Amino acid sequence: SASLFCIYAFHMALFCICSGLVARFNPRKLVTQQLWLYLVGQTLMLAFRAAVLRENFAETGGLLAAWLLPWRHIWYLYALIFWHLTLPLLTRLRDKGLPFALLGLAGSCLGMALAVGLALAAGLVDWPFTLVRVFAFYPFYACGVLLRPQLDRLAAFAAEHRPVRLVAAAGLVLGAYFLWVLRADPIMDHSAELFHDVSYAGGDRVQYRVVFYLVGIVTTAALTVLASRRHLLAGLGRHTLAIYLLHLPVQALLVELGLYDLMRGKATIVVVLWSVLLAAVTLAVLNLSPVQRACDAVANCWYKRK
Repeated sequence: SASLFCIYAFHMALFCICSGLVARFNPRKLVTQQLWLYLVGQTLMLAFRAAVLRENFAETGGLLAAWLLPWRHIWYLYALIFWHLTLPLLTRLRDKGLPFALLGLAGSCLGMALAVGLALAAGLVDWPFTLVRVFAFYPFYACGVLLRPQLDRLAAFAAEHRPVRLVAAAGLVLGAYFLWVLRADPIMDHSAELFHDVSYAGGDRVQYRVVFYLVGIVTTAALTVLASRRHLLAGLGRHTLAIYLLHLPVQALLVELGLYDLMRGKATIVVVLWSVLLAAVTLAVLNLSPVQRACDAVANCWYKRK
């Protein structure tokens, strides 16, 4: 559970910030790729819910609502559509700044303050249409857009200075340790609360969000420094679509096959090694060229890169 706690403390922050770092406003792409991919993902999950989970859609608002509103991990595609609509404003704040801007950061700082303020205030509202996560994770996406120049310069500096990378590595190790030590604290024991489909009434608190915004942004900056030398993350985004769309159905299939039950009662190290093996095999299968090409073809059938 300590590993789960530490991962939940930053992994979605990293994912959202990376999306912001590479975001470009393109209305055609927004409709013909992102909205399209969301509907495709929802269709796949609808079939999965009907065939495997045998869900009664009449009890959850009907078939149309089940298709339109995001289910489980598909919420991220849903959120990206909304976040991308704010790109023109965020990029204007970043590039144009404010009068008498200090080091070009004034506009970005204002944008971050607005994004965090919106997210904190949004937790007071019981949002319809599963919009809770759209607001909760927005500051991370905004951070990627607004602080891209600073993160680029930080990575370039770290690539030329090995001590900076060593400090970042040490900071990540110490940070993970202290997060693990502090997980008994009420604030630090809620690393997964932002993933709930309810606002503050579900256990999330303003102070929890503030802590994890800070943890997520600082951790991402440290990982940027650590991976700067060899461009370790370059091209990673081109290999994640199949994993993102299909990891949950694959996990459900493994459960149905009883592969997790084989480890019931075993020593912790055996359970960990078995889980890592299943994850590695899943990643290997989903990263096969035919799977990657099929997902790319589906995602880009209406939108073709020039």
